[in-house]
Amino acid sequence: MRERLTPLYFGSLGSRLFGCLHQPGNTAGKARDMGVILCAPQGHEYIQFHRALRQLALQLTGAGYSVLRFDFSGCGDSAGAEDSWGLSRWENDISIAIEELKQQARVERVGLIGLRLGATLATQVAGQRDDVDALVLWDPVVDGAAYLNESRAQHERMLSYAHVLPASGTAEDEILGFALPQQLMEELQGVDLLAQHEQLVERLLLIESNDDVDQGPLREHLSNLGTQVEHRRFSNPHLWVWVEDFGKVHVPRQILESLVSWLGEVQA
Repeated sequence: MRERLTPLYFGSLGSRLFGCLHQPGNTAGKARDMGVILCAPQGHEYIQFHRALRQLALQLTGAGYSVLRFDFSGCGDSAGAEDSWGLSRWENDISIAIEELKQQARVERVGLIGLRLGATLATQVAGQRDDVDALVLWDPVVDGAAYLNESRAQHERMLSYAHVLPASGTAEDEILGFALPQQLMEELQGVDLLAQHEQLVERLLLIESNDDVDQGPLREHLSNLGTQVEHRRFSNPHLWVWVEDFGKVHVPRQILESLVSWLGEVQA
């Protein structure tokens, strides 16, 4: 099934978001009544996974889903600057993207697929809305402080291979080539998905591919809230590690295919 790809800007004037709308080219007998929003990771992880997200959108449209992937405010081709970065604003971006997809694809229900920090944002949004039928969390950031420490450690390893070092005193303001505004850092410090008190959705898929992080406590916590959690593990310890040559990052097709098949099971 060929896809129809439409680049577009959406949202309010002055804070437009850039996205790509993927729709099945031939919908006869196969179109789904649920659209899918892709919530990307941030920083170097987004750059490394850009191709994988494109391939995921292609697989989803092949299964009959309309898909919207987009750049968060201040990122990529969306409006805004680094000093406006913040989790609450990015959560609002997801809600804006949901409304855009519902209008463009003429669907009433959506599924959210989030990767890393994008999964954390998707979790917060799903707990605030009643039109999210499916949620996929791929290595979500459960503890924001730990995520910052991990990112800083990768930054230090990167600097150990650098030919030119940054100016003295900038280490706290930058991680792996991306700014770390004070507001974003403070919001990340407060992230704790184990403090979630609301049932998110009826069914949720938790993908675990990072061997260094045990998602067992999150799985148990969400199950106790009444969500039916399916856990799938794909050992890939280097998936989120910074690499200098992004072109060498492979597309984890087994994981992508698993996500698409699970969504089909949810709608069966």
